[in-house]
Amino acid sequence: MDTSSFYSNMSSFANFSDVTNPDKFLTLPDDWMIVVADISNSTDAIGRGEMKAVNILGVAVITAIRNAVRPIEVPYIFGGDGASLCIPGRFEEQARQTLMATRLLALQQFRLQLRIGIFAIAAIRQAGHDVLVAKHQLSEFDHQAAFSGGGIEYAERLLKNDVQSQIQNADNVSLQDADFEGLECRWDQVPSQHGETIALIVKTRCTADSESAEVFNDIISFIDTVYGEDEKCRPVHSRGLKPTYNEDKLNYEVRIRAAGLNQEQQASYLSQLRKKNLIGWVLMRLKLKTSGISWGNYKKELVQNTDFKKFDGVLRQVLSGNRKQRKLLEDHLLSLYKEGKCFYGIHVSDAALVTCMVDNRAGQHYHFVDSSGGGYTMAAEAMKRLQSIGDERTSAKAEV
Repeated sequence: MDTSSFYSNMSSFANFSDVTNPDKFLTLPDDWMIVVADISNSTDAIGRGEMKAVNILGVAVITAIRNAVRPIEVPYIFGGDGASLCIPGRFEEQARQTLMATRLLALQQFRLQLRIGIFAIAAIRQAGHDVLVAKHQLSEFDHQAAFSGGGIEYAERLLKNDVQSQIQNADNVSLQDADFEGLECRWDQVPSQHGETIALIVKTRCTADSESAEVFNDIISFIDTVYGEDEKCRPVHSRGLKPTYNEDKLNYEVRIRAAGLNQEQQASYLSQLRKKNLIGWVLMRLKLKTSGISWGNYKKELVQNTDFKKFDGVLRQVLSGNRKQRKLLEDHLLSLYKEGKCFYGIHVSDAALVTCMVDNRAGQHYHFVDSSGGGYTMAAEAMKRLQSIGDERTSAKAEV
């Protein structure tokens, strides 16, 4: 039986809090596979000022894999320094070539090492894990996949800790083996509406799924109470959206979309980007309509199509708020940590970074957000430090 329409046929839900509801999830078909990619030593890259390179390569993986499996709709999630997707198994070879080309691009254009892997769902289940998928509706045009079952986390651990699970590049791979059509990086960073933009990562310490769901539900509810409804805490907002004309910032897109072209052609691509940004800004300011695109609504659609809340067995959010709100959240999470219920990490900045994937500008454009200065990567590092403290305490108790 053809399972290619598995994800496109799924029902969606509107309330993000339903990511804790097991009834919203379906089991990934047996003939599908998990695609995982992440930047090795992303913390060092961010320390060198390459935060945007780390982000755009994660989105590049999603864009290229989606292009490789078109017109099949597949679930995916952006992790800041990488990405995870699920694809029908019949696309394994196309995905492998695409990943190798993306890995080559990361090395040639940004001097970054991209770890890549493809895992059969059967092997994941044999190892005692599973992949369950849900679909959270962000807007009329966009939805965000959610994952549970531990399979995505297991695949990510394998990729990072087992060199044998990583795909190594073949001699005949070329940049032309990946299609990055739709990837865009044309907006300046978005300042916080309230002074701070935080990246939050939370992982439960519970062994039972029901207990984990209870912890996540508590945290999501607490965030809603402290930070307010989505419109109040979105890290991306219409007033803060401004196209950039800065060459260094636009060059992140140029180095991917024009990779392999000569210097003159890359300069032409950059010049065209500036012109497109200027024209787009005028169209949005004048609220004109062209070719079915309502430019007066474009920024509103962009805000709604942004993945600032997501779940893949780990809770990830980018939120705009103030210091008082963050302290309340930190106190609550610390209390849960001391009770042995969760690990967490928070990175604080004053702005958000946006990387885009555009199918068309009449609503079907999708936007991936991270907080500036390290975002999810630095939040993950903070969580790791907390985990190491927890592990040491557990070990000490065991010795006593």
